Order: sequence, then C-alpha cells, then structure tokens
Amino acid sequence: MVEKKEPAEGWPVATGDYEAGDPKNPVAVSSGGGHFSDAAVQELFAAGAAIVGSCKTENIGLEKQIANIIANPNIRFYILTGPEVPGHVTGGSLLKLHEKGIDKESHKIVDAPGAIPFIENVPLEAVERFRQQVEIIEMMGSEDVGAIKAKVAECKSKDPGAFPEDPMIVKVGAEEEEAAELKIPLAMSAEPFMGTITGAVESARYKSQVMARDYKLSMAISKNTILGLAAGFLLALVVAIPFIAYLALTGVI
Repeated sequence: MVEKKEPAEGWPVATGDYEAGDPKNPVAVSSGGGHFSDAAVQELFAAGAAIVGSCKTENIGLEKQIANIIANPNIRFYILTGPEVPGHVTGGSLLKLHEKGIDKESHKIVDAPGAIPFIENVPLEAVERFRQQVEIIEMMGSEDVGAIKAKVAECKSKDPGAFPEDPMIVKVGAEEEEAAELKIPLAMSAEPFMGTITGAVESARYKSQVMARDYKLSMAISKNTILGLAAGFLLALVVAIPFIAYLALTGVI
C-alpha cells in the first residue's frame, strides 16, 4: 500500500466547474473546453480520479486548478483532455506552465500561447509545488470516455503515493476573480512593493495590447466600409451624369 495523506480541510478549496470524488485517488482530469456527462464522471471516479472538471481560462481558471491540486498531496497525475479553448488556449498555456513555469517579475506563463496567461493570485511557490507534484498526461482533443478512463486506471496502477509535503493552501475565490487590489501605504517606501507593481504594470501593458489590437481591427473594418460607400457613390454619379445631361438638352428637365 502506498502512503496517503489527508487533504486540506474542506477540499476542494477553490470553487469551479468540477466534481470531486475520493480525495485519496491520484488523478485529476480536466476536459479543457469540453464537458463530461454525469455518467462519465462517475466512470472516471471509479477508475481512480479524485477530481474531474473543465478549465476555460488561462489565468483564474488555472489558478483555481493549481489551488485544488496542491491542497491534496494524493493527486500525482493531471490528465489534460477535451477540446482547446479558442482564444484562451488554456490547455496550451497549462502545458507551458508545467514545462517552464512563470516569469518571476511579470507573472506571465513563459511562452504561453494564451491571450492573457498571467498567474497573479497564487504565489510562485504554489506554481512550483504544482509542477513538482503532478505529472501531466496530454490527451488534448480526445473526448473518448473509454480511452480517458483507461488512462486514469493506468495512472492509478502507477500511483507513487502522496507527495511528501503537506497540503499547501492558497485561497483563490470570488474576490480574486474580480481583481487583486494594489495597496501601498502612503507613509512607506514603494521599493518593497516593486515586484507587485512591476507585475501589475506588465499585466496592464499586455492587456492593453490585446485591446488595442481589437480596436485597430474594428477601425480598419469601419474605414474599409466608408471607403466602399464613397467609391460606390462616385461610380453612381459618373454613370448618371451623361443621362442627366441628355435630359437637360432635350428639355425634359
């Protein structure tokens, strides 16, 4: 028998689109942009899954999954399945997070393909714990419950036992979803907070670039529409001038 540990009290600790099973099981299953039926979830639980759900965003969604997994040392495998999330590219961002981690200054997932892949509400230590605790099994694109169930069972058969450290508790809730407030006491030097400030500035810069891109695209579309209408009006006028001149010469107008 492999060693098991008690997960954090009240596990799972972060809200989300998931179902929780036996916390002593070693596998987490994420369907990315897909969804498992209730019957499929129960099959995956029976095969050895501790938690089954989906993850739609490459920032707060991943943060919640990190929080739930590191709060349960028994989870040693993370199976990534289902369709990719357009725009967010959550699955691809998760793979880069596990492979390369996050930039210490900007909190951006290194080389992530997602639109806004910033991990801002969990500390670097939590990200590193996640990377060490679980092995990623990449099955992106697959929604074959039978194949996923077989992979869960395979992982359970290789269960190495609980991660040797105690549960790590990171709170990621509704207040973090809205925004993390940046508070700097007026009577104190800003220097101790420069890491937070730098991360916030980098996040704002990246997000503004995304907004600027969308704005430029919409302006280009509007400009092309106006040019098209103007060209059409001029063409109609050129065609109409000879007809108007003829009517004037014949005395019709």
